[in-house]
Amino acid sequence: MEPDVTLTMAAWRPERTWLLEAVHSALDNHGCSIELLVVDDGSPEPVEELLSDVADPRLRVVRIDHAGTAAARNAGVEHARGSMIRFLDADDVVAPESTARLASLAGDAIAYGATVVCDEKLRPVRTIASELEGDVVVPCLLGEFDVRHVSMVFPRRVVELAGPWADGYAVSPDWDFVLRAVEHAHVRSDSAAATYYRRHASSQSRTVSVADGERDRHRVLDGYFDRHPDQRGTRLERSVRAAADLDRAAAYAASGAPRLAAQRLVRAARAEPLAAAKLGARLVRRAVR
Repeated sequence: MEPDVTLTMAAWRPERTWLLEAVHSALDNHGCSIELLVVDDGSPEPVEELLSDVADPRLRVVRIDHAGTAAARNAGVEHARGSMIRFLDADDVVAPESTARLASLAGDAIAYGATVVCDEKLRPVRTIASELEGDVVVPCLLGEFDVRHVSMVFPRRVVELAGPWADGYAVSPDWDFVLRAVEHAHVRSDSAAATYYRRHASSQSRTVSVADGERDRHRVLDGYFDRHPDQRGTRLERSVRAAADLDRAAAYAASGAPRLAAQRLVRAARAEPLAAAKLGARLVRRAVR
């Protein structure tokens, strides 16, 4: 019998202790039928050897030539047997029963829960959560749909309609994929924690520059308006471009680049003068403290 949900986990040179925690937490989820598909992205030490002590028929390991996280996730989709798919990371911990909760909520929609951001020892630092439901395309474009892909369950049909994970992103591949997915389905929210996200020195979000983030944000937005050319030049495009500039203005200010921050504020003010003024005042207050 085919599983309800395929949990697909991309892994490249994983830290063994964290990998085992991630794998056991995924397999310990009950309440629906699952398979765990670990995609080894050409690690020098084969992941299958690291998992040799895990005797569970629901676990499969697929090895590919090293090609990056996007390729590993796409290989996971290719080999998935479930009618729903959840994308996991090899250093996070899946909250108990979260897969079954989200799967029962999903139906033909995308279901999501909260993500608890933790330190290396999995001590909670903050929680990423949202209560938005239904059509979230515009909030997603504006950066207001604050959800992480590891805490989402996607109908396989939606994954196929969204298309493959895109390569070449330093920081926003999940935003790009989620945006493409919500263009094809509504979302449903579960307030409980779905994932404990381990943030450490080599986490992707800690190893990219503000400029990388800016480039990736505009690549995501360019992709959307390429898919929807009828929306180019509209109020929506001006608003989402301004939101991206405001986000980067704050990031440049925090990184000690006031000139670059000011440039983004000026650009954002053309479309969203009130929001730009509020952020500018906040940055000035922070600078004089």
